Amino acid sequence: MTCDLVIEGCAILTLDSGYRIFDPGFVAVGSGRIVGLGLAGESLAYPAARRIDARGRLLMPGFVNVHTHVPMAAFRGAGEDIDDRLSRFIFPLEKSLVDRQLVFESSRYCLAEMARSGTTCFADMYYFEDEVARAAKQLGMRCLLGETVVGFPAPDAVEAHGGQDYARRFIEEWQGDALVQPCFAPHAPYSVDEAHLKAIWSEAERLGVKVLMHLAETEKEAAAFRASHGSSVRYLESIGCLGSGLVAAHMIYVDDQDIEILSRRGVAIAHCPASNAKSGRPIAPAYKYRAAGLRLGLGTDGPISGNGMDMMGVTGLYPKLQKVLSGRRGEVGAREALRAATLGGAEALGLADKIGSIEIGKRADLVLADAGDFNVQPVYDWYATAVYALRPHNVRTVLVDGRIIVEEGRLTTLDEDECKAGMRAIAERCRGEIARLSKEQSP
Repeated sequence: MTCDLVIEGCAILTLDSGYRIFDPGFVAVGSGRIVGLGLAGESLAYPAARRIDARGRLLMPGFVNVHTHVPMAAFRGAGEDIDDRLSRFIFPLEKSLVDRQLVFESSRYCLAEMARSGTTCFADMYYFEDEVARAAKQLGMRCLLGETVVGFPAPDAVEAHGGQDYARRFIEEWQGDALVQPCFAPHAPYSVDEAHLKAIWSEAERLGVKVLMHLAETEKEAAAFRASHGSSVRYLESIGCLGSGLVAAHMIYVDDQDIEILSRRGVAIAHCPASNAKSGRPIAPAYKYRAAGLRLGLGTDGPISGNGMDMMGVTGLYPKLQKVLSGRRGEVGAREALRAATLGGAEALGLADKIGSIEIGKRADLVLADAGDFNVQPVYDWYATAVYALRPHNVRTVLVDGRIIVEEGRLTTLDEDECKAGMRAIAERCRGEIARLSKEQSP
């Protein structure tokens, strides 16, 4: 049987249960799946329509970015360093500017950045998520997309909590797609009321879809729920909205009792170290989440929150900040960090049976990086190299579902110049409103 592609001669980090490394090794791909894997000398047993000589390169699972707002690429760099930026700047900006065209153009622009830096799967929550789905399909990226529900009129819903109806239609349209998994995304416990949170949770369980939500993210939120219920985690438990279907983003303001509840309920965590730090918030106790057995993935957050959408930066920052928080250099090792960025993210999104590691039978979501560049060599420990040394420019080839979407550093699925022109047009449309709001918020 002839397979579609063999990649051979590279070092391979499998991230499987045994953390096997093949150096040099090969991977064979057929019908979107990994059908062969081993040492390079064994690759001749797999005749292929195409063979890639990958000597001097590193092959690893694609990054899984578990928390994003990709359409916000249109606003990157706007309104920086404003206190209470979300309510004073971002919400008004979205109200006046966000529409279908902005969401589509900004999404594909942001996804181009993500794909070229090695992300193969992402979770997103925003408005007009069907436009994000359209952009993801154009690029060929795997995703879990949550239509945002919020307790006030939104860009795609004229009534408060109108996103719930939008989400229902979105889920009906996209459920069962090979790459796009639709779901609900109530914004946060403080921005969606109890009745709607319960209704969303019940409907998500009925439809068998995930729920994405910001949780324990801000001091204001923490103070309010501390006074009423002990914490926002305990509030959600009291109304029956905690479980394995929830992917909770940020999770900064928690205590040991909260962590025990989260572990018992099987909640997944989207840890966003870069955007949390940029917001001046405390370091989330991610090492405690892993010790409690919680599913933990890493996220960049949106382009206006963390600004850089490459998972390499987040993957390197994660262990560094956990070492600072715990005061122990060995608290989160490089291998654990890389796992969180790949297989850990797949586990958080419920996709670990399909992606996150290089194993026979899994979908071929793979990243091939130049291991001979100045910032990479010499290599003594492949995990340390992957976490602390690799940079986006090292990514050469990216596959999703066995399809090459980046080849030798260029996207194969869309015209990069056209994509950049689309963003320039969106930015020109936004410039005046951003300047006006920035002036209003100036001290």
